[in-house]
Amino acid sequence: MNVRAERLDNESIRYIYKTYMKKDFPRSELKPLKSILALTESGRGDGYGFYDGNALAGYAFLIKAPSGRAYLIDYLAVLPSVRGRGYGSACLLALQSILDKRDMYSDKEAVREKEGYIIMAETEDPSFAAREEELQVRRRRIRFYEKNGFFDSRNTCRLFGVEYRILGKSSAAAEKEEIQIRCREELDSIYRTVIPKIVYGSQVIWL
Repeated sequence: MNVRAERLDNESIRYIYKTYMKKDFPRSELKPLKSILALTESGRGDGYGFYDGNALAGYAFLIKAPSGRAYLIDYLAVLPSVRGRGYGSACLLALQSILDKRDMYSDKEAVREKEGYIIMAETEDPSFAAREEELQVRRRRIRFYEKNGFFDSRNTCRLFGVEYRILGKSSAAAEKEEIQIRCREELDSIYRTVIPKIVYGSQVIWL
């Protein structure tokens, strides 16, 4: 297995959205295609395809914080045909590799050396699971990210009525408490960028 990440153009984004995303994510969780394209075209988001050889193995969509120093994994999925074979971890590794290369050429070298960048993931909080099956699914998702170097940022957000535990991973060595604070600040700045102000106040609640 030798997975690499490639940035997706608009045609590829449309194909992945219509072919895979509509099946991989509940309708309630899936942004309209035009919203995803608006993020990528404005530079506030990126879409990546993960390839093993010439075959698509998975995909991810990120939203970039206004600071340019943090990324939220908005969507991450492995194709059904290769699930359960370690491709999820390989895709995350390929994603981090491409972000490392981008960071290497950042012109904010002093900031980069001190802080690095952080990647964040929202996972439904097991504490609010209604059923045992749901509880196990949520725990499994958290274990997946923890296995790949993410840690619990100790931040929980009720987003449109759903409680999410925020996991984070930093590219630079730093005190965990410092990264936890950064996760909260950077993710809040992302929410304020993509969620209308009139909606933010009632639908984004930090717990």
